[in-house]
Amino acid sequence: MTTDKLEREAKRYRWLSIILLVALLGVYVHLASTHTEILPLTSNSTAGFLACEVPRHGTKPINSTRNVASWTTDSRDAKPIPCHSHNDYLRHVPLFDALTAGCTGVEADVWVDSNLKDDLYVGHTRKSLQPAQTLNSLYIEPLLAILNEMNTPSNLSSPTSVEDPKTPAGVFETFPTQAITLLIDLKTASESTFPIVLAALKPLLERNYLTTWSQARGLVPGPIAVVGTGNTNFTSAILSPANSNPRLIFFDAPLDTLATLEHKDTNDYNTNNSYYASVSYNQDIGKPLLGFMYPSQVRKVKREIVAAEERRLVSRYWDAPTWPKKVERGIWDTLVSEGVGLLSVDDLEGVQGVWESGGPRSV
Repeated sequence: MTTDKLEREAKRYRWLSIILLVALLGVYVHLASTHTEILPLTSNSTAGFLACEVPRHGTKPINSTRNVASWTTDSRDAKPIPCHSHNDYLRHVPLFDALTAGCTGVEADVWVDSNLKDDLYVGHTRKSLQPAQTLNSLYIEPLLAILNEMNTPSNLSSPTSVEDPKTPAGVFETFPTQAITLLIDLKTASESTFPIVLAALKPLLERNYLTTWSQARGLVPGPIAVVGTGNTNFTSAILSPANSNPRLIFFDAPLDTLATLEHKDTNDYNTNNSYYASVSYNQDIGKPLLGFMYPSQVRKVKREIVAAEERRLVSRYWDAPTWPKKVERGIWDTLVSEGVGLLSVDDLEGVQGVWESGGPRSV
């Protein structure tokens, strides 16, 4: 065979190889999103808690309670799971979709906008802000009404009421000691937004519905823990005098730095000032290889989770891959098996399957 023919044959085989590789990848993606089980790499550590993040646009709505009055009855069927509802305000029924699914955490992006009246607005972008969608209307008022109802004498006389009469009951009637977390992501400057958030929380504080910390009493658990993230400044906001007597808002500590050498032997982030310890999964851990986490990625996750546990903080990874669904589930199972404190997910129905199937899969 001549040299020209050999070169043509070699080029043809190279193109065939590329086409075959693309086809195989297409088959893999299809199977991963439909039938194939993508099992994660895990260690033998004890399974931990999770946090579930909200469904994105177009996600099928769950059959949830629509108002406070019906929630006091419907909550009897809700079983709390460590699920954090990410961007909760994008759901069909903010707050109530998450509570119906059993989520013990919700998230609101909060803005101060001079073009609107002096209030805290909730939305994904500044352009999406609406006068009726405020922190007060979507979260504070409904939570206040739910807790007022749950703490009426008739409800507190039930066998499932809290043992300590000084501790108010939470939002789940059959699990009254279960607290929830309201994560407030400041989108505008901390200096201008944080004081308004503090003032907005006063109705909940006055009824002893908030977890607080003070020098005199230490950490006092309540039905709701409020955590500041986004533009929330640790020094000028969280540690400020206005938030110290007592402390109403706790910090979302940087999970990726807790295990580093400069932070390993320090106690700068602790239960006096912080509650969550979070980081972007994609930025910190990276993409999985064909649906699997590398052993090095699993080891890094474990180090960070342990670092948070040593400070008694709730570890949380956000921005993890959400597609294909089998890949998402594999990552959830790995994180749970490694003891993560909170699963950050968008799919409220899907995350319930982690517990309904008897726990995370392992290999």
